[in-house]
Amino acid sequence: MVIPDRTQFRDTTRYAAAVATEVAAPLLRAYAAVRVHAAATSPGAWRSGLIAGSGHIGDVLYRSCSLGHLIDGLPLCSWSYLTTRDGAEILRNTPGLGEVLPFNGDSVTDFLPSHTPRDLREHRFDVILCTDNIEHHRCLRLAIQLGIPNRVAFVQKGFSGLTTYPVRTQRASWPAQIRAMFEEVTGSPDASELRPRMYINAEEREAALREWNGLPFGDANLTIAVSMTSRQRIGVFPTALFVSILRLVLQLCPGARVVLTGTQAESVALRGVAREIGSRVVVLAGTLSLRGFAAFLPLCDVFLGADSGPRHLANAAGVPVFFVRNMAVPEIEAGTYCETETDIAPPGQYLSTTTAMSRLDGIDRNAVASAVIATARRRRSNGSSSATQIR
Repeated sequence: MVIPDRTQFRDTTRYAAAVATEVAAPLLRAYAAVRVHAAATSPGAWRSGLIAGSGHIGDVLYRSCSLGHLIDGLPLCSWSYLTTRDGAEILRNTPGLGEVLPFNGDSVTDFLPSHTPRDLREHRFDVILCTDNIEHHRCLRLAIQLGIPNRVAFVQKGFSGLTTYPVRTQRASWPAQIRAMFEEVTGSPDASELRPRMYINAEEREAALREWNGLPFGDANLTIAVSMTSRQRIGVFPTALFVSILRLVLQLCPGARVVLTGTQAESVALRGVAREIGSRVVVLAGTLSLRGFAAFLPLCDVFLGADSGPRHLANAAGVPVFFVRNMAVPEIEAGTYCETETDIAPPGQYLSTTTAMSRLDGIDRNAVASAVIATARRRRSNGSSSATQIR
């Protein structure tokens, strides 16, 4: 029996539930044996694999850090990726990746539309990588439903009875934990930089450049991309914090330009925020595709934002990132994983909204604004503001 890691649970109720799944592990193994009629095999025998997990933009991006290592490490296995429509956009053109299946829903209740398991079953996958380290039981349940004999999953949160290839990791960032899983199944270490990968084409770069050339304040000596919204169900990202930092940035560097980014639905709200900040603020909302926005970010000198998808897009672009960590989840898991990013949130994890707000009040806005400007100037002086890590 695997003993779940108590530090990975927000409360005792969730921990007790995980322990219960380990007590019931023999029953879960028997259930899986009845539903799945093929025996587990070694990674070298795998020929058709499915990668599954949360399909939010950030989640897909931090899985992409080590995706190439997985593909290269098991060259006889063809990998498909189950994700959302946005996730499919992120993964488009990834070398060596087979089918990208945009079947996965965005929410717990809509993990997979009811009609698609039959479609997936026709692929006859012989292995599934359950990369979700929060609600991995959903992925394992799908694997049993599809009759997949090899089931790779993290087991520090329970449900080892449904897993044929358990992965145990040390506490680390989420991208590092995914890397550990891919290293485990390939049997080889991944020495590459832990940074998301996207593969942008010339048309997407041209669209981004047209948008860039049309922005107001073309005389700007620095451009700061900002994304202060998030689809996270938990965590605190107060707009007032970003407003106060950006006001100071423009006071300290009057020649800078601030670009507030978001979706078309957020454009009205962002224009209101722009008025709060003051002059030299541009709203860029919904005019670029997801991939076009990814191509736009390398043109900027620095990124400031919430712990959300755009943070990971900026990491993929190699743009220096300043972000507010989600303080409602484990600190080490949501913290920095690229050398080019800085977490400006104070210490704390599993915090309530009230407690998180109180701690965020203690952030030294002047120090953050000064660091943002210094980092942007350094990037500009190095001539790297137009360079890109996005292929």
